[in-house]
Amino acid sequence: MRYIIGIVWLCIGCMLAGCTDKKGTLDKEAAYALIKRVVAEKADHFKVEYVARENGKDVFELEQKGKKIVLRGNNGISVASALNHYLNEYAHCQYGWNASHMQLPDPLPEVKQKVRKVTPYVYRHYFNYCTFSYTAAWWDWERWQKEIDYMALHGVNMPLAMTGQNAVWDRVYRSMGFTDEDMDRFFTGPGYFMWFWAGNIDGWCGPLPKSWMESHEELQKKILARERELGMTPILPAFTGHVPPTFKEHFPEARLRQVNWEGRFDDTYLLEADDPLFQTIGNRFMEEQIRTFGTDHLYGADTFNEMFPPSEDSTYLDGISKAVYQSMAAVDPEAVWVMQGWLFHDKRDFWKPAQMKAYLGAVPDEHLIVLDLWGEEFPIWDRTEAFYGKPWIWCMLHNFGG
Repeated sequence: MRYIIGIVWLCIGCMLAGCTDKKGTLDKEAAYALIKRVVAEKADHFKVEYVARENGKDVFELEQKGKKIVLRGNNGISVASALNHYLNEYAHCQYGWNASHMQLPDPLPEVKQKVRKVTPYVYRHYFNYCTFSYTAAWWDWERWQKEIDYMALHGVNMPLAMTGQNAVWDRVYRSMGFTDEDMDRFFTGPGYFMWFWAGNIDGWCGPLPKSWMESHEELQKKILARERELGMTPILPAFTGHVPPTFKEHFPEARLRQVNWEGRFDDTYLLEADDPLFQTIGNRFMEEQIRTFGTDHLYGADTFNEMFPPSEDSTYLDGISKAVYQSMAAVDPEAVWVMQGWLFHDKRDFWKPAQMKAYLGAVPDEHLIVLDLWGEEFPIWDRTEAFYGKPWIWCMLHNFGG
């Protein structure tokens, strides 16, 4: 079994036919603030200007005007990308993940000829659920600011945003009568959130302090505000059917299936897709999340991460996929499900064409994007007729170790 540990997904391409992104807008104040954070005392040497998108695609320009270096873009990401191009190609500096070389020359090098770059890609995706457990579990706002600046400098506009989600789940289940004891048996510790979100484990290294949930809810609000002001469209989670281990104590008539993660931990519980409670819980979560964090209409949900589904029957797989999507769409008709394709690689002996077609086919094409997560090593697109016609993103896995 391969563990996805501390990884960062950087999607290089987007094979979407007719997919759309939010209209390009430039928040100059946010762009100037990023420039100041990145180049500090040299910030006054740069000027920000707006340039329109080209054929719906993000664009940046770089040009010298007198003593000023002009950074043009259709949003904050584009302006930051122009800055990064200047840093790399002219100042020979680098703003990196874990270390940076930012000793800018004095005087700053001039831009002799105007530079214009247009991205061919609508979406540039970033992060995996694991990143939030093994790499970012203990990040504070200062560290997150650096990461978001890094993302903007490198053109990322579609980041996964999982910080602070447990607070939302806590409110949803407590509104349904669940207690401290119930939630203590459900939530894992921060280093294991990924496996909790995927429905692999419950309660491991818990309980999760209330103070953690409160502080990280506030942290998530800062993260989302910064990402959005720069022009990013964050991906928030949705309901997959994974419920607390004490669910039957509160809803004795509920129909559950037990699933197990590689025989390593206790079983977890998956609510049947056609149980009315599936939509009730999914809708409540969506409503509470949008009320708390807003939305950009992109949602992540992975039902069988590194686990065998309880049935290979096409009707069952169609039903669970349809239920996950409908729990989003009932609250947000613009919802787009961003689905990790990892399950199709990890349990590839299970996911034969009939099973994949049933699972993917339950969601309308314009409301699904599949991430081909290990595309440079074990691509799925080339053995599935490009995910049987669904929109998809080619991704690369930089490392498995953080």
